[in-house]
Amino acid sequence: MKRFFCFPLFGVLLLAACGGSAPLSIREAWARPAESGQNSAIYFTIENPGPEDVLLGVSSEAAEAVEMHRSMMNDTGAMTMQQQTEVRIPARDALEFKPGGYHVMLINLKQPLAAGDTFRAVLHFQNAGDISVEVTVQQP
Repeated sequence: MKRFFCFPLFGVLLLAACGGSAPLSIREAWARPAESGQNSAIYFTIENPGPEDVLLGVSSEAAEAVEMHRSMMNDTGAMTMQQQTEVRIPARDALEFKPGGYHVMLINLKQPLAAGDTFRAVLHFQNAGDISVEVTVQQP
């Protein structure tokens, strides 16, 4: 009886020690409307129930280029944007990509994005791998 109890307990302790392997989830992905050839931005929330991960990039067929950016105030009080090569996703936390903060730029749209349209984007994580999300176009 002791051996039967020890094996499941060992498995639970091993998972706890490794931080678990619960998958990341992406919620409320949306983008701003824009005309073909213009730029837009994607916003969403990443929920991370497990260990720290790193967002390495985002891709989408909707635009010629896709870049991660962060908006912030500079020393003179002006809002600036800085391209991000990676974004750390804290362990057991959520990180919101929102106007005025982290966001994904869609540069030179291949087609217009109108309110109500949807398209796919793929988020590339260091540990979680690729996660495909459906993005809904809506007015901010």
